[in-house]
Amino acid sequence: MWASIKTEAIILSVAPWREADRRYSALTPGYGKLEFLGRGAAKPLAKLASHLEPCAILDLEIICGARSITVIGVERRHAFPHLATSVDHRLLVLTSTGLLDKIIREEAADAILYAELTTWLHFLEAQETLHPTRSTFLLSGFLLRLMRQLGYNVALDHCVGCEGEIVPLSFRWHGGRGGLVCSSCIAKNPGEWFLATPLRQEVVQLLRLARDSSYDGLFRYPLKGADVAALAACVHDTVLYHVPGHPTQPFWTGILPLQTVSAIV
Repeated sequence: MWASIKTEAIILSVAPWREADRRYSALTPGYGKLEFLGRGAAKPLAKLASHLEPCAILDLEIICGARSITVIGVERRHAFPHLATSVDHRLLVLTSTGLLDKIIREEAADAILYAELTTWLHFLEAQETLHPTRSTFLLSGFLLRLMRQLGYNVALDHCVGCEGEIVPLSFRWHGGRGGLVCSSCIAKNPGEWFLATPLRQEVVQLLRLARDSSYDGLFRYPLKGADVAALAACVHDTVLYHVPGHPTQPFWTGILPLQTVSAIV
């Protein structure tokens, strides 16, 4: 176990701890997720607290004591001013990092995952405005890539039952199994697949695009609210099944208009 480290990091979550401290969770390229305390960070004049924000890439110095891990130094390596000041952008960032914090284990190093998060932050910083429907589509893409990197890839090309190729208009969606099941498997064993639900071909195409296209490429496709709502429900199925603790709210909460949310749930 290390005694002290200096590392690049992105803050994933912040929570109050006792009277004047805060507990932080951060993702690093070489150490994975680290949790540590910011002593006195809740005080108005705390020097480190202003830098320990999610919308930045930081240089951290952390020391491992007998009873706790504590941050003793922080410098801001790269700021994202648009993410910090735009409500819509900040909401996307906090939703992304909050889910990431719940999904990944502590000290499981993953440089590719860290690079994905930094790419996502740079991409969002470059967007002037974000429509709620487009935001939900983008966030769905981020989550699908995240789940794939963690070993929970959504099966969109082959059946989750027989692993045969998916034929257009001959499949259903099974959230618990994380993908599409072919009509042949359903016909052979309807009891096993009774939870599978119909899914339109247009939504499957959107799922593939969200997972596989570049973030910039996700702006090239026209969107329909109903299709994005159906896509979001599929992504929520995947997150709900694989994320421990079962998120209390769907990932699109606060992003999509209320009428769209009611249509999904």
